[in-house]
Amino acid sequence: MQDHFLSKARVDIFRPFTGRHRAVFFEVVTEIYERTLGVNADYEIVLDRLALTEIIVDALDKNRSLIFSGEEGDEELDCAGDDRDYADKVRKRLKRFGVIEEYNDSAYLKVLWRFTPEGKRIAKMFADTRRKTSVARQRSVRACKGALKAFSEEGNHEYLVDAYEYASTIFDDVCQVSDLFTEHQRRIMGHSFSTSKEALVGYMLGVNDFDKRASRYFDSDNIYNHASDIVDLTESIAAMNPAVLEAADRKMMDEHPALEEEANGERLHTWMLARIRRVVESTRDIKHEELHRVVGEFSTNYAILIGRLIKLSAVGNDDPLIRFAGLFAAAGDEERDEICREMLHHLFPLRADLIDPADLKIADRADRARTPTVIVRKQRSREEMLAADIRNAMTAAFAVPAKEVVSRVHAAVLANGGSTSVTQLPVGDARQLLAAMSAVEIVRSLGPEIGLTVSVGDECRSNGAFRTVDHKISQRA
Repeated sequence: MQDHFLSKARVDIFRPFTGRHRAVFFEVVTEIYERTLGVNADYEIVLDRLALTEIIVDALDKNRSLIFSGEEGDEELDCAGDDRDYADKVRKRLKRFGVIEEYNDSAYLKVLWRFTPEGKRIAKMFADTRRKTSVARQRSVRACKGALKAFSEEGNHEYLVDAYEYASTIFDDVCQVSDLFTEHQRRIMGHSFSTSKEALVGYMLGVNDFDKRASRYFDSDNIYNHASDIVDLTESIAAMNPAVLEAADRKMMDEHPALEEEANGERLHTWMLARIRRVVESTRDIKHEELHRVVGEFSTNYAILIGRLIKLSAVGNDDPLIRFAGLFAAAGDEERDEICREMLHHLFPLRADLIDPADLKIADRADRARTPTVIVRKQRSREEMLAADIRNAMTAAFAVPAKEVVSRVHAAVLANGGSTSVTQLPVGDARQLLAAMSAVEIVRSLGPEIGLTVSVGDECRSNGAFRTVDHKISQRA
């Protein structure tokens, strides 16, 4: 059974990130991660108590304004004497709730500080919210494709593990692009533009920004450019030599027991390839289509907005609605009441024409017209029935059930040591001949379900009954 995150961490590990000072704790944990484990980490830093205190004090100095004043107080931190006392209390709280820990370092012969395994995951999550360089880069798609290709060529199990890890972030990468565009759309549509020219300039600035940061996803990094290749690679890997795949499974089980636990008894390579295909196809068919639709709707809505601004700019002060809005905004309370009464006086009708009740009559409901329908069945002659029975008999005589074809192909594959070809299938009688002639089509349509795969042959051969391209039929790994 897989352990839950909170079964290893302390249940209240997120407690420091609540209360008035939560923003400071967020900045402190993020800064520690960036300084020690991030992309721009200082690998020469020795995280002793002095260095940790300096990081906390520096984060507090930059983010003191983020302490929320309108919430319930925190007596421990609110009563800190100075910044160093505050930093000491922050460090103790992070340790008490299992975010960081101290340990004896044999190289420096002193007590140093580091993240706990669970605290490191939380800190990485916080640090990822700051990273902008990874947004809209489909590194995972190309990396997954390259890893699958390397495994198919070399058979190194680590390449297959890498492909699985890369595939796990493909959907998230596309979601980043979608979130980026949503943020751009919200910023543009939420701004109040006074003129159509100003709105158009703002729109183009946003478009240029989006073009620099995410346009590559719609061309070179488009999921459609790689999804089909990834699916084809997974199919070719599934048809590889069973011995190679079994050896890869054994090595992955020895080196990555967590993957074996997730596979839940299924062969590792089969489970991983299925997960990769599902992620890639879902990303292509769902998220990518959704993103394109949202982009199109936004462009249409913004074009309508600019068109309305242009119309208002052309009318200027001659538009009655604009003149009324300006007059109403400049008026006082008493004047507004008078303006409203005057407007209602002009809007409401001054005369109402009433209908004489004597002229009202209740009409009788007309009967529903029904169209008579008579079903006439033509009696078939004896000759027509005989011809139909002959056609049915001919169809049944020259039709072999798919289940029977699969059974015959399986028997031939087992008899030939795991693979056979079309011309090697038995053709001793009419049913065997029909089964052999339809074997390729049926195996291709039912291959994933029956455990067989078809490889295109290189030359035409004859088995004495018919001549065809000699396709190879193998047992799927």
